[in-house]
Amino acid sequence: MKKFILSLAVLMVGVSVCLGSGFQLYSESAADVLGIAGASVARNGHASAAWYNPASTIDITRPTFTGGGSALKLSIDYKTSVRTDHLDDQPRYAGFFYGVYPLNDDFRLNLSVNAPCGMITQWNRSAQLSTMATFTSLRVCYITPSITWKATEKLSLAAGPSVTIGVARLANYIDLRKYGQGMNKNYMSADAFGLGGFLAAYYKLTDDWAFGAKYQSRVAMALRGKAHYRQSSYLNGAILFRDGAARTRMDMPAFLALGVQNTSLDNWTFLFEALWTEFSSYKHQDIHFRHYPGGLARGKAANPRKWHDVWSYHFGVEYKLTDHWLLRGGYCFDYSPSNKRYVSPEMPDADKHLFTCGVEYQGETWDFALSYGYTRFQRTKLGTASLKREGISE
Repeated sequence: MKKFILSLAVLMVGVSVCLGSGFQLYSESAADVLGIAGASVARNGHASAAWYNPASTIDITRPTFTGGGSALKLSIDYKTSVRTDHLDDQPRYAGFFYGVYPLNDDFRLNLSVNAPCGMITQWNRSAQLSTMATFTSLRVCYITPSITWKATEKLSLAAGPSVTIGVARLANYIDLRKYGQGMNKNYMSADAFGLGGFLAAYYKLTDDWAFGAKYQSRVAMALRGKAHYRQSSYLNGAILFRDGAARTRMDMPAFLALGVQNTSLDNWTFLFEALWTEFSSYKHQDIHFRHYPGGLARGKAANPRKWHDVWSYHFGVEYKLTDHWLLRGGYCFDYSPSNKRYVSPEMPDADKHLFTCGVEYQGETWDFALSYGYTRFQRTKLGTASLKREGISE
C-alpha cells in the first residue's frame, strides 16, 4: 500500500490530511508540520502551534492567522489467488484554520479548527470485499480554543477544551443471491458531538534547546443516525430489510506528544518527537439497529477491533536558506494499532514509513508553504476473524 500527500496553502502555512496510524491524522495537519514529518511539539513561532502545542505560541508577538487546504491520493490493492481489487484512488480534500492573538506579554489566545481524525475508503461493488465494506467515511472536526500563560521566563503553559463534530458514512452489500434476490445495499449515516480537552507545556532551557509536551484527552463519540436499504426485500411474505435508526460508538483516542528542538548550528533547526496514542480505546465497532438486517427485531452487528496503544517517532530538520526561504525535510516511523485478527477493508492499516519535504517563503506579513509526503505501508493481510465472519476465503 502506498500514499501520496500534496499540501498547499497561502497566508501563513498549510495542511494536508491523510491516514496516519489507524484514523489519526497527526503529521499531516499543517503544511509546515508535514514538511518535518510531524516533529512539531517543541517548535515555536508558527501558527500551527495553536493545535500542536499552544504553549509555544508565547513567542508569537503579533496577531497571526493561517488557513489552507490539502489533497490526499491513496492507493491500496487487495490480492488473492483469484484476482486483485483496487481501492478507488480519487483525491480527497480537507481544510483548516489556526489563529494566535497576543493579549499582552504573558498571555495568548489561540484557536484551532482542523480534522485530526478521519479516513475514507471506497471499494468497487464487484470487489471480493463488497459484503464487508464498499464505502467508509469518518470525519471528525476539532474546534479547540485555548489560552497560553507565560509562567516564568523559560516555562509557558496552555490549556483549553476541544469540541468535536463527527460524521460517519458506511456502505456495504448484502448477498441475497441464495434467495434469488441478487444484492441489496445497506447505507448508514450517523453524526455526533463530543467534548474533550488538552494540557500543554513549552520549556526553553537555553537559547539553543527547547522542550515541548502536549496531552490531548480521549473524546467519546456516540454516533446516531439511520440505516437505509436499497430494497426492502421479502421472503415468504416477511419483510427482510426495513429502514430505521442505527447507532454506534467510536472514541477518538487520547495522545501524548513529547519533543525536543535544537538550534545550535547556524540556520539549522533539528527536531525530534515521540507520540503515544491510546488506540486501545477502539475495542469494537458494534452497530445497533432498530430493525436488524434480515428481520424486524432490534439487534447488534458485532465488529470487534481490539486495537493496541502505539508509539510513532518523528524526525525533522529545517534549514534557513536565505532571509525569505526555508527548506524542510522529515521522516516518521509509525506503528499500526490494528489487531492482526481483525484487519478489515473499512480501515486497512499497517506499519508505515513517512518521508517528507517542504519549502516555505517568508514575507513581511504573509508566508507561503508547500509540502509533499510519501508514505510506504508494509504488506499486511486481512484479519482471519474478519474473513471468517463474512465467509470469505483468501
